[in-house]
Amino acid sequence: MTRYLLRSLVSPFFRENGGLIIFIYTMTVFIVNSQSGAGVYEYHLFLVLGTFRHAGMMSMVFLLWFLYTRKFTAFVVTEIYKPENMFLHVFNYLSKKKQTGLLFIATFLLMIPVWAYVIFIVRTGIQYGYIGGVCLVIGYLLLLCLLSALWLGNRLRHIAEGNAPVLKSFKFTSMTGMLLRYIATKQLVTWTGLKIFTCGLLYLIAVNNSMKYYDGQTIFIVISLGILGNGILVYRCREFEDVYLNFYRTMPVSLSMRFLEYALLDFILIIPEVLLLVLLVPKHMPLTDAAIFFLCGYSSMLLMTSLTFYRHFTKSQFYKILSVVLCVQYIFLLTVGLPALYISLTMIAIALFRWRYYKYETLLP
Repeated sequence: MTRYLLRSLVSPFFRENGGLIIFIYTMTVFIVNSQSGAGVYEYHLFLVLGTFRHAGMMSMVFLLWFLYTRKFTAFVVTEIYKPENMFLHVFNYLSKKKQTGLLFIATFLLMIPVWAYVIFIVRTGIQYGYIGGVCLVIGYLLLLCLLSALWLGNRLRHIAEGNAPVLKSFKFTSMTGMLLRYIATKQLVTWTGLKIFTCGLLYLIAVNNSMKYYDGQTIFIVISLGILGNGILVYRCREFEDVYLNFYRTMPVSLSMRFLEYALLDFILIIPEVLLLVLLVPKHMPLTDAAIFFLCGYSSMLLMTSLTFYRHFTKSQFYKILSVVLCVQYIFLLTVGLPALYISLTMIAIALFRWRYYKYETLLP
């Protein structure tokens, strides 16, 4: 039974998000190593010691772990309600203790990306005498696993009762409003996690580098990585629209107005990055670079939105395309320059949207 549970709930999560997790790990270590002036081990050693010594940093780390837990829990709940996984109701015939134990194993394995780093935290804490902090970290993670297991057990019981989540009606009349309502009610944790990662990493890198040693290329890579991470929300908005908002295609709205509605949504999604760029000027970043970084990021959002109308992509296919877009951005950075990048991406996004918007419906599976 444990094997079936892992194949149905744990494996799909890592198949869908494993590449993104590895990518984030790699980019984080690479960027930190190039900016810190010290080796990777020394940097993370100081980071862990700072976490043990400052309650604010510990709270931030705990929040990030909670958001990750919320992400995989939401994913698993979605998998539970899929028709092909309805056989999981057999777990309701187990005792509550055994059911919780099996689900605890599943959540523990879903936390593997966190445990991989916690091993280093525990080793460092024991070495420097922070035994209380080590116990707090381990206890908190085990509590997250237990609470997640209890929540998933509750969702499994809903299968047996024949209940399923129902999407509440939307009061907004514009496409922008309806999609914003969807993000605020169903994707808020994902959006918040993306903003914390992107803005936090950008802020830490920017404030630790004075204008004398300003490295715009690295900052651009960080911003690009964070902006492309919003592709998760863009893809989920497309899924939601295909299921619930297909009627909007029949409404008397011009194609240009439709594009402007999506453009407004894209801008709202990256407002935290825009505000941070404004705050970093001029002490940590030139105004011209901040403007160019914003235009490149915004044009990337427009391109991602238009790409979802080209045809129906699977999640893995869409994330691979985003990886290609990141490579293209890096090539432009090293060759013709960023102004050519945002002009090109914007023109491609507009042309692709106008070409494929009304044809996309015929391409749905």
